[in-house]
Amino acid sequence: MKDHVTVPKQEPKQKETQEPAPIPEGYKKNFVNHLRPRYISDGVLTVLNTFCLGGFSFLAFVVLGITGFLLMFHYQPGESTGFSSILTLASVIPYGGVIRNLHYWAGQVMVVTVNLHMLRVVRTQAYKSPKQLNWLVGVSLLILVLVLDFTGYLLIGSQESGAAATVAVHILGLIPGMGAGLAQILFGEPSALSGSTLVVYVWHCLGLPLVALFLQLYHFWRIRRDGGVRPL
Repeated sequence: MKDHVTVPKQEPKQKETQEPAPIPEGYKKNFVNHLRPRYISDGVLTVLNTFCLGGFSFLAFVVLGITGFLLMFHYQPGESTGFSSILTLASVIPYGGVIRNLHYWAGQVMVVTVNLHMLRVVRTQAYKSPKQLNWLVGVSLLILVLVLDFTGYLLIGSQESGAAATVAVHILGLIPGMGAGLAQILFGEPSALSGSTLVVYVWHCLGLPLVALFLQLYHFWRIRRDGGVRPL
């Protein structure tokens, strides 16, 4: 008789999962590497997770920066020169009207996309731990975008923008103790006919955009630092 050989029962192999390679310590401390990570989860690559609202907002910011830089060559801030330089841009300067319209509509697009982005964050509860700090940064960016849009409206130099500047100065003046000084710092002394002042021009073209750029870069870095974007 032939000997019977018992073969040990083999347990089914478990599906091997490929774990990402550990990130070197020097890589973690690099700001640029956080903006462009080594790997990203497959689940967050679909547009339906974020609708790319943050990306659209940053693209609009880039368009605003380029067109705003070109407009600075011909725009002259001031009560008597602001509105006339807008008319010159629209009717005399080659492609001036196109550049100004691009600047205007990019600003409106950014206002809409930033607000929708905040609504998406609230809906998905992406403000919870460990992203509380980044949520506050996002709220600060939303306020900055609205202030930038408002100061851009004041630079038109029309009678309506002058009235808007007067209202804003009076509202800030209601703040006890520091209201009048804050209004002077932000708006200068706008007249009833024009909201265009050199103070508003400096804030709109230099001060606020630099703060917004820094906060956006920090915002992107915090997203990577807190674990990246997750599926809904």
